[in-house]
Amino acid sequence: MKNIRSFGSVEKRDTGKFRARFTDGDAKISLGQFDTKEEAERAIQEYMEKNGISQVEEIEDVVGQSSKPYIEVTQDTAEISTGVVDKPITDWDSILLSFGLDPSIFEICDDKVRMSKWQSSKRLENGDRDVIFLYSYKATFTRRKTPKVTDSDVNEIRKSIRKFKPNVIKTSLETPSTFVVLWSDWQLGKSSTGVAGTTQRILNSFDKTAKRIKELQKAGRNIEQIAFVNLGDPIECVSGHYASQTFSVELTMRQQLLLALDLYTVGINTLSPLVPKRKFISTLSNHGEWQRSGSKSITTDSDSADGFLSDALQRIMDGYDLIDDWHIPHDEMTTQVNLSGVECAFTHGHKITGKEFEWLRGQTLRLLKDNGSEPELWFQGHRHHFLATDFGPFTRFQAPSMDTDGAHSSNGSKWFTDMSGQWSSSPGSLSMLVGQHDKKKWSDLSL
Repeated sequence: MKNIRSFGSVEKRDTGKFRARFTDGDAKISLGQFDTKEEAERAIQEYMEKNGISQVEEIEDVVGQSSKPYIEVTQDTAEISTGVVDKPITDWDSILLSFGLDPSIFEICDDKVRMSKWQSSKRLENGDRDVIFLYSYKATFTRRKTPKVTDSDVNEIRKSIRKFKPNVIKTSLETPSTFVVLWSDWQLGKSSTGVAGTTQRILNSFDKTAKRIKELQKAGRNIEQIAFVNLGDPIECVSGHYASQTFSVELTMRQQLLLALDLYTVGINTLSPLVPKRKFISTLSNHGEWQRSGSKSITTDSDSADGFLSDALQRIMDGYDLIDDWHIPHDEMTTQVNLSGVECAFTHGHKITGKEFEWLRGQTLRLLKDNGSEPELWFQGHRHHFLATDFGPFTRFQAPSMDTDGAHSSNGSKWFTDMSGQWSSSPGSLSMLVGQHDKKKWSDLSL
């Protein structure tokens, strides 16, 4: 960038030094490099006094190669230099769009912009010269890693639930139980089978779940409540979880969050009228870690998309009698809830290391010490396929994902298939009854 002065020119070099030059006709005389701009200007003034120069007849407008507009984009950042512009920049959206970037995805890093302003000589139409101001800006932008869900977004979602009216529920003489529906690994935004395909599978699952509840009630099951469970990874996020993630996702972070909220409200609206009471239970997951630098989370476990979505959903549904109890973790990786007299533990599963039984047994003992009761049933996701194992002291259920149509091994989690050689051929929502109505403490499992 070069600052044009009426007595010559001062150029800031890449080294941080300031080069002073004086223009005399066609000749450009270099007067050396200086630590400060003031020293460079003083050198030009001294040169003029020494040579008896009182006025410069021609001022050359110099724009160096470094002052041309440019952009440098990496996986998570974009560095933009505007080059020389003739008016101040107050809105960066047009600049981002001119470089082909979406303003809804990028934001200025740390709200810091470097700006230069200087005077330059401009020849008027009548031949005279005028002094004008020129500007140059340089800023670094990062991909948005925080949600931009506005009050208007939330109000639109609330409109979809205002027509809710609870149905009259027929009672049964059977021992009460809880209908548990596990929403696991939707990974909205993932491109493996497309957002539209994943969304349709989820909507279809809501209809099938409603039919399943009615079937069980018709068979005489006394379903006293439903437990909606976010078992983790409702969204794909946009970067930091695997190579080329930013390249492969189809939705921005904001779009993923809003789609998840929309689907949560549709699912709850569809199923809540079928039972007397409702609980919402959430876990924290790896794709919920939205504040990442590279592959590492840079804040705490509580800074989670799972937690945000659950908190936002609670605020949206406040006052509408759709959910009676909320179980939203702060930074805990396991959520323990009593369902119809049975202690249940919910975890996404990404923290399990070593032998699964040893990890579950250790966590069971920890929960016994912390909460005074040990879980008899464990629920987890993460591995994208269905699995049920009776370990003796407890039974573990692993829910399948929704990110595949089951038609081909490459249509789901590439990570899981590469790691194990397995893939999920049965996507869906896992559901069952939990309670003291059965000696196993669960029954009527359905996928």
